[in-house]
Amino acid sequence: MIISHRHKFIFIHIPKTAGSTISAYLAREFGPWDLQLGSWKDALGNGANANRLALIAIFCHLSPLKIAKTLVRNGKVDSLAGAALSRRFAGKLADHSGASEIEAFDPSAWRQYFKFCFVRNPFERAVSIYNWHYRKTETRPSFSQMLCLIEEGAARSERINWESWQLYTKNDEIVVDFVGRQERLSEDLRMICDRLGLPFDDRFLIRAKANPTRPDIRSYYKPGDRERVERLFGPEIEHFKYRFPD
Repeated sequence: MIISHRHKFIFIHIPKTAGSTISAYLAREFGPWDLQLGSWKDALGNGANANRLALIAIFCHLSPLKIAKTLVRNGKVDSLAGAALSRRFAGKLADHSGASEIEAFDPSAWRQYFKFCFVRNPFERAVSIYNWHYRKTETRPSFSQMLCLIEEGAARSERINWESWQLYTKNDEIVVDFVGRQERLSEDLRMICDRLGLPFDDRFLIRAKANPTRPDIRSYYKPGDRERVERLFGPEIEHFKYRFPD
């Protein structure tokens, strides 16, 4: 999630929609008080630096010992930005805060700034959520079982970060100014940069968490799974006319 006061935009980071790639690109243009939560490792690796807000958070919200160890090891403290900002804004904003949280945090910015997010075909995104959520688990439930957990309301207790439509809508109405699609990431981000007066150079559009061996998502789907995804992501599927990949 980003609130940029320099360039007057708000980016809502929907999980598993190339949000880290987008954040890492935009962070290169940050002003001193621009706020990014999440994706700092990717941003720093893409040429960004900890800005003034991040540095203040580091020295105010992390222990002197941790700061000293990082300075000795790296010669700078930029790598601590993500942890420090998460601690600074805990209980107010998070990596994947949605429209309601952001508006409550900064009503003026929400009212005045250009607001955008990116979406992805839910049939593909559900598989990506599954593989990411259980990436470090030796024994994982099946894809079908994960969908059932979400349907049963256990996503929060299982810490499955699955919501999308709920993050950029209110009462089923889209409240951001632009919704890009991961399927045309470069083209849509270029349009956003043009709108904001930012440079666009796709050499810095890294695929932060791309899987080099992209799985065939159809192999994950068992009887009933397509219907489960249609129920969970129904409004988004209908609005953007997404279909199960051939």
